[in-house]
Amino acid sequence: MKKVGIIGAGAWGIALGISLEKNGCAVCLWHYDKQKLEKLNFERTTSKLNNITISEKIKFTDSLEEVLNSDTLIYASPTQQFDTITRKVRTIKSINKPLVIACKGIDITSNKLLTEISNENLPDCIPVILSGPGFAIDLANGHPIAVTLASNSPSTLENVGQLLANNNFRPYFNDDVVGVQIGGALKNVIAIATGIAMGKKLGDGAVASLITRGMNEIISFGMIMGAKKETFFGLSGLGDLVLTATNLKSRNTKLGNQIGISDGLNNSSNDLTEGFYTTNAVYNISKEKKIKLPIIDAVYNILYNNGSVDNEIGLLMNRPLRDENTSKD
Repeated sequence: MKKVGIIGAGAWGIALGISLEKNGCAVCLWHYDKQKLEKLNFERTTSKLNNITISEKIKFTDSLEEVLNSDTLIYASPTQQFDTITRKVRTIKSINKPLVIACKGIDITSNKLLTEISNENLPDCIPVILSGPGFAIDLANGHPIAVTLASNSPSTLENVGQLLANNNFRPYFNDDVVGVQIGGALKNVIAIATGIAMGKKLGDGAVASLITRGMNEIISFGMIMGAKKETFFGLSGLGDLVLTATNLKSRNTKLGNQIGISDGLNNSSNDLTEGFYTTNAVYNISKEKKIKLPIIDAVYNILYNNGSVDNEIGLLMNRPLRDENTSKD
């Protein structure tokens, strides 16, 4: 029986655990909060997954060392904790097994991708990126989902793919580790923009336009960062963007929607998302590398400069006219 340790017992971590337990794996999930763990162990449900029953075979622990004693590790905690937690892992023991990174975003302290941090903090691990369209509640309920697994190691991709795959969960392989990470991270920023458009009731055409031009910005950014263009038309790019940016089940779209309704961040600050932090990182990188990203710049101004939603919309709509397919913005 394969042992899988999952760092993070939020909705996505538990959903992955439910799916893997059905595959016959011994699953152990770690969470830092002992009280929440005791509640999960006793009730075997979580409101984050509409109180779906969690198998008694799935174990919850607050011992990071216990989770590390597994064949495969999955990181499903927040992106901004990745550096801290992987540093802590390194102090406990040397890890030389696959590390599946199942969160999306860019570290705002270093502006680094998570594989870069993994290679520094856990150099003996082989990082595998799990990205693509799929909500935790759908996976937990056994609804069909297709995702992308990205790694520089073909054999590791095959092993992790066989571990995860079942009748409801289909992974596709990709060797563009940079592109898959960027698609998963930046779609959250565009989702905030589409959420704002929804909240302002700007119409479906505005949402479609933001998704289309937002994809152009993701590609522009990704190509400069060394990604392959075709990656962004796959599951971890277009697929994830369409799902996230059109659905209020997404926390990023929901955040944008609240901003659109209230014309600013205001009372949304207690529910900040990975897209909020990624916006900061992408903005800083784009200025350093001189990449023009007008939609992402507008989201940044709204989130970090208290910019007016109406003013940012006006600036976007009144930019100089240009050819749609030119690479210059």
